[in-house]
Amino acid sequence: MPIRLLLVACVLALAYFPWLPFPWRMPLVGLLGITFVWMEMRSPSSCGLQRRSLGQTLAWMALVVGIVVGLVDPLIQPLVDHLTDTKADYSGYGPLLGNLPAAMTLVAGAWLSAAIGEELVFRAFLMHQLHALFGEVPGRIYPASLMGGLVFGLMHANQGLSGIVVTGLVGALFGFAYLRSGRNLWSLVLAHGLIDTWGVATLYLGWY
Repeated sequence: MPIRLLLVACVLALAYFPWLPFPWRMPLVGLLGITFVWMEMRSPSSCGLQRRSLGQTLAWMALVVGIVVGLVDPLIQPLVDHLTDTKADYSGYGPLLGNLPAAMTLVAGAWLSAAIGEELVFRAFLMHQLHALFGEVPGRIYPASLMGGLVFGLMHANQGLSGIVVTGLVGALFGFAYLRSGRNLWSLVLAHGLIDTWGVATLYLGWY
């Protein structure tokens, strides 16, 4: 357990500190993370990289996107904003309102850094480690998902308190979906990319 915790701390530190510029850091750290999982398990399924049926992949993708876009964005996000008396801070992404070139550049970067990179780090690597850390605890998928969501939220601290809470909830959802789907990483990569594309679109159009 101490070695696994140290490994998690090292990978998360590499993911958090800006030793490489956006969007390259997260994909490289993600590749490192799944390399560790592969070295331990010697199985593509343990990394979420096994072949999946298109129907199953699209079904999980649609479920996750539907929950985030249809429930979290219109209902939970405003509620969290109200309860925390804050609003998620996306100013770090630059001026996007009406700025099509900036929005398109951010979308491309988001697919590489977030959809691919973050899913490798926070689902393929982190959820494997958390699932193992909880050992034989009954229903370990639930505490592992909650812990994964907490880490994911804190890693987005630049978005402020509201951003941490909402991102943490979304991270818990993604972690649960990853484990519950039998580690279908492909569905979550697609879901993450579509959700971020939608988010950038709302900022571009001034809807948020």
